[in-house]
Amino acid sequence: MAFATLIIKTNIGEVTATPLWYIARYILRLDKKTFAVFVLSQIGGYPVGVRLLSELYGNDPDNSRSYSKHLCYCYNSGPAFVTGIVGIGVYNDVTAGIIVFISCLTANFLAAVVMNVRNTAFKPYRTEIGFSSSDISASLISAARAMLNIILPILLFNCVTELAGYLLHAVFNMEIPAFLKAVTEITNIKTDGVIFSLPITSALISFGGLCVIYQIFSLADFKVNKLYFIFSRILISAVSAGVCCLLLQITGYKPAADAFAYATDTLLTDPLLLMCIAAMTFILLKCTEKMKKI
Repeated sequence: MAFATLIIKTNIGEVTATPLWYIARYILRLDKKTFAVFVLSQIGGYPVGVRLLSELYGNDPDNSRSYSKHLCYCYNSGPAFVTGIVGIGVYNDVTAGIIVFISCLTANFLAAVVMNVRNTAFKPYRTEIGFSSSDISASLISAARAMLNIILPILLFNCVTELAGYLLHAVFNMEIPAFLKAVTEITNIKTDGVIFSLPITSALISFGGLCVIYQIFSLADFKVNKLYFIFSRILISAVSAGVCCLLLQITGYKPAADAFAYATDTLLTDPLLLMCIAAMTFILLKCTEKMKKI
């Protein structure tokens, strides 16, 4: 994340993306900086897009509404997570992860095209790389603060989910559906021994889960239209599932039968320990919010 922020601060990303931008500006209708953010957000992971858009917002604070719109499609899981955790970890096949990643990437691309269809194509302009030592320090500090806002919600959401599951099982002898767990926190897609179909997995990865969405809202320096973002991500997730179905039809790919035999993760089941971790995580989140205001 620090590297991605530095790329935007120094205009390296903008300069590097210029050759591709000359074509993409007629399709996506984004300026060079925003196009560079779009590209980096597709390969950097969920929080990268919002952090880079926040960097742009710092230089253009009067355009908050545009950044809120850009956030809807500058949002994607990194290829390492999709191919590693989903492809190999769930389906025991990198190909499955690649299909999911391409589906999510295509859905974001189509969303960017549709949401910017009324924009006019930006004219070419010259961009120069500007670098200073303060950029490195600022990028590292920004990344460190962002990491707290990324890691702590994961702990909190997982603890609350597991605690709720424990109580449901103890009181009503019920289990939280695996789909609901994945919607709450996306890393739960690899638990409970439940394997979703590839289109459903593509939709879940594209949506990101409530935990990731909470992270995005907490990391944004600009005002985010929360309902608009969530609604747009639901639609984009549906498009991702549709693209995945199309890719499966074209390629004829089917996960192997032995892909459904994998070791599930070991989960905490002590309710007192879960409550303590959840409480401590909530306190840390409050502390980081105060630090952000300072």
